[in-house]
Parts: sequence; C-alpha cells; structure tokens
Amino acid sequence: MDRLRHNLRPGRLSSIAAGSAALVLVLVGSPRALLGQISEEEHRSHHPEQYGDGTEKEGEGSRGRDAGGPGGPGQRGPGQRGPGGMMGGMMGGMMGGGMGAMGGRGVPAQKPLYPSLMELPDLPLERREQVQREAHERMKAGAALLSNGLERLSASAATDDFAAMQEASALMREGLAEFDSGLAAHRALAEGKAPRNVALRWFKREMNLLPPPASGHEPSNGPWGLSLFHWFVMVLLGTFAGVMIGMYFFKMRRASELLARITAVTPAVAPDPPDDAATPATAPPVVAAPSPPASMGTWTGRLRVSRVLEEAPGVKTFRLAASDGSPLPFEFIPGQFARLAVTPDGSRTVKRAYTIASSPTHRDFIELTVKREPEGLVSRFLHDRVAEGDELEITAPSGRFTFTGDEADAIALIGAGVGITPLMSVLRYLADRGWSGEAHLVVSHRTPDAQIFADELSVLVRRHPNIHVVTTITRPDGTGWKGPAGRIDAELLRRSVPDIARCRVHICGPAPMMAATRSALAELGVADESVHVEAFGPPPRDAAVPRADTVSEPTAPASANVTFRASGKSAPLGAGRTVLDAADDAGVEIENSCRSGTCGTCKVKLLEGSVSMECEDSLEPEEKAAGMILACQAVSGADVVVDA
Repeated sequence: MDRLRHNLRPGRLSSIAAGSAALVLVLVGSPRALLGQISEEEHRSHHPEQYGDGTEKEGEGSRGRDAGGPGGPGQRGPGQRGPGGMMGGMMGGMMGGGMGAMGGRGVPAQKPLYPSLMELPDLPLERREQVQREAHERMKAGAALLSNGLERLSASAATDDFAAMQEASALMREGLAEFDSGLAAHRALAEGKAPRNVALRWFKREMNLLPPPASGHEPSNGPWGLSLFHWFVMVLLGTFAGVMIGMYFFKMRRASELLARITAVTPAVAPDPPDDAATPATAPPVVAAPSPPASMGTWTGRLRVSRVLEEAPGVKTFRLAASDGSPLPFEFIPGQFARLAVTPDGSRTVKRAYTIASSPTHRDFIELTVKREPEGLVSRFLHDRVAEGDELEITAPSGRFTFTGDEADAIALIGAGVGITPLMSVLRYLADRGWSGEAHLVVSHRTPDAQIFADELSVLVRRHPNIHVVTTITRPDGTGWKGPAGRIDAELLRRSVPDIARCRVHICGPAPMMAATRSALAELGVADESVHVEAFGPPPRDAAVPRADTVSEPTAPASANVTFRASGKSAPLGAGRTVLDAADDAGVEIENSCRSGTCGTCKVKLLEGSVSMECEDSLEPEEKAAGMILACQAVSGADVVVDA
C-alpha cells in the first residue's frame, strides 16, 4: 500500500507518463514518431544528424541545460520536472532537462544524454566518458536541489508558510528526478544494456510487474516442488475438510436412527378388566404400515391428569399430559393400549392395561376411557380417587390391534360397550388425516344413556361422508329408542356395511360378543384372515374357542401344584386357576398387565410339566419352541415347575 501511495504522487504520475512515452518511442524505433508532438526545432536539437547540422558541442548543451533551472546547474523549474526512475530519469531528466532549458530560453537546446544513450553500445570510449561526466554532473545537480529543497522546507515549516513548503517539496522532487536520471545513465553505461531493455525494465518496475528480488533464503521445497509451508497448509485444510465431512455423516446417521425410532414406536389400546379379569385378547399379528411392535413400549414415567371427562354413567375419560406442557415422550398408533401402575391400597403396585381412545395426531396428550367395574381394583381406584392434577405412572403404548388407513381402503369397526375405545381412536385418526377410504362403525350398548362418544360420532358423520355409524341398543324397552335394537348379528351387519366381504374387520368387546360376531362374519363370507379381534375381560372357560397349537390338558384337579423354582415356593392349582393366580397366592412376583394373553408381560419359562392356554397371541413361534408360557393363561392338570 505504501508503494502504491508512492507511485501515485504527482511527481510519480508525471514520471510514469513521461516514461511511458519514452517506452513507446523506444519500441517504435523511429524518431519520426514524435514529429507530431514536438516542433521541428526541438526535433532538430535531438537529431542534428538528420538535418545535416552536425553534433552540437556538449559543453554548450550542458550550459544550456545548466541555465535552464532556477536552482543551479541542471535544475529546472517546477513546471518542467521529469519523472523519477530509470526510464523516467532518462527521458524526464535527460530529455526533459534539455527541453526545460529550451522552454526557459526560447532557443533549441543541445543534444542531451538520452539521445546519446540511444547509440549504446556503439559509442566510442571517449564519448562514453563524456556521457558519464555529464551523468555525474546531473547527480550532483540533483543532490544540490534536494539539499536546497530540504533547507527551504525546514525554514517554511517553522513559519507555517504552506505555499513555501509546497514549492520546497516540488524543488526536492525536481532534485530527485535529476539525480535519478544521472544514476540511470551511469547504470546503463556500466552494464552496457540496450536502451530498449533499460526502458522495458523501468516500465515493468513502475507497473509492479517485476518478480520480487531473491532474498538469498529461498524456502526449502518438498515433493513436487511445493514448499513445506504450502504442504502444511494443504494438510491442515484437508484435515479440516475431513472432520467436517465426518461430522456431516455422523449427524445424518443420528438423524436416521432417530427417525427410525420415531417411526418404529407403536401405540396401543386395551379396556378395563375387573380385579382379576383381563383386558384385551387380540387376534394374530397383522401386517400393517408401519408395523407395530409386539412388545411393550420401553418408556416409563409419570404423566399428569389434565382433564377428567364423564362420558356415560360409570365411564370416564382420563386425559394424561406432560407436567411441563411438552409433547408426549412417546409415539403410538391408533388401536393400541397403555399400561398404568397404581397402588390402590398404598402398598402393593398393581398394573393394568387400558385402551387409548384419542388420536395419535394429538401429540400433547392421550386419553384413556375406563369403565368402573364393581370388582375392578384399578378401575375403582381411578374413578373414585384420581382427580385432575394427580400424576399416574404409565408405560409407553403397544399392541397389535391397530389400523392407520394404509392396510386397506375399507374397514368395518365392530364394538360393544367400552370396547368402542380403540375403534374411536381409529375413527378420530382417519378423520384427522382426511382418509379417503370407507369406514363403518357398528356398535352396541345396553341403553341409550350408556352410549359413549355419541355426540362426537354425530359430528364426525356430518363432516365426513366416508364415515358411517350404526348404533344398536340391546335393552331399548321403555327408553323411547327409535334406532336398531338387539345384539349385533349377520342381518344387522349386512344392512349396515355394504359389501362387507371386501372389508378389513376389527372387533372389540366381551368374549361372547366377539365369538357371535365372528360367526356372523363367516356367514357373510368374510375371510378369517381379514378379521382382527381384541376381547377384554376373561373369556369363559367353556366358551373359549379351542386352539390347535395349545397343549391340551384335562381340567386341573385340586391336587395339582405349581413350583416356582427361582423363588423356592409352591402353590396349588385349583380348577380353572392359572399359574399367575397361584403366584399371587404364594406371594411370587410375576410381572403382568392385561391378564388376557395380549400384552405378553407375564411370560415365564416352563421347566417341567405341560400347560394349556386359551390365548397365546403374544407368544412368537420361537418362544413357544423355547418353552415360554403366559402365566395369566396357563392352566394344568398336573404338577408343573416354572422359572419364577
């Protein structure tokens, strides 16, 4: 930047202009190029041989030059100063000095140094010595101008005479140009360079085109001629780029894992059982998108009861949300259930699974709709003692009784009583999504007052033409009910669900209702693989549908016992009593939830003996092969040993 400021000074600008003109003159190589810019007398003074005048005496030329400036020999007025630098000095100092003398005296000047240098290297020795003397005189004259200008500048600075300071500065620039011109002539004589090369080098220097001078300490080069510093910078940048790329792929991998976890979480549903009775008993797993997992969710924590809604006599909805108002810490799919853990008596923790009635589109809460069972330990606790603001321990939803709309383009949802809760979650979800398929709900209740979600169902039907609802009342006498009456049968399904044979069917309700509905569907031509069920409440032992893959045993006699090897305890297996019932009697802790064979929480390994199970949907084939059983379903007619 300092060099640029130096080059842009007024004196330097004039030097550059004069030097450029000299360079053009040298490169063109013809003295006639300047005929259009100078007078014939001026041209004659520089090239007398072209006019037959002969060479003027150098002494006269010197005298003419010396008389041209105000500051002594070789000086020129401020308006006639030439540029500094090699070529600038040669043209502005040598040639310009002579022209300054002509301008001051009004007569042609004698031949200055520059035309003499044009004859290099052909000048005779005597002529070289004469040019060298004249160059030396120019250097002395320039030094004198510099000294005189410095004295004037010092004197004017003391008196703050700015005009005098400016004149002194101009005088110093004149002296520097004079000195530089003599120095350039000396160097040209000493090196014997052609004037064109001298001019070209000067031009490159003024334009900053010359390479930097060698310092004598060239950096050592590495492979491929690159310096060690260059290699260090390249390695540093390459390492930085590698780290950035690695961080990018690491973040993308984390994002993919998080997305996979979010899409893999599966919500659930299940109704309220009586104290010892079970909740849902589901059909075999269904291929769905996304596919819900068979196991319970992994998250367990506490949620706050933000609302308690009275849906019908003896039926309440408990809305659970995070205490800080943040979104739920888990995802779920419509049709799944969640498991609650409560301590009704203040000491023993009891767990029950309840279906989720709300839609997964609501990320801030879930709603569990629970019917109060007279003998239900947990349902009575929820209805009688839980209020808004209380907190409940809950495990993330799970279950396979799910439908998202991707599995089929038509679905028939059939329920009874509080069994409507998982079906309601499906309907709400499909409505929120704007699903374009056909959804038919057929539900039965005992009386019109026992209807659950009746008002909301009416709104859904009005707003969504593809949602159809049919309600039948099993005890309509004296109620003024005008709609369908009686239990769900084949005729009601035929009238309510056109072309039901092509529909996917979900059934949720007590076991007797489930068995009767499946028979009606078979009569209507619905394929068995299209039917998916979830029963709650323990199915009657004599009404249970036999399973081909169970280990059949006669009814257990009172003398049969179960031994819990890990606990070192045993208990009798009475008629119709399960291994889980015996564990409760013996004080053996077996993790459990639904008590209907749906959730799979009570899996234990059978070590000795054999058992039969009326529902084993939550067991995988490999688990059965390994001897795993469901304690809530396992009964036996002989002694057995389990790992509990």
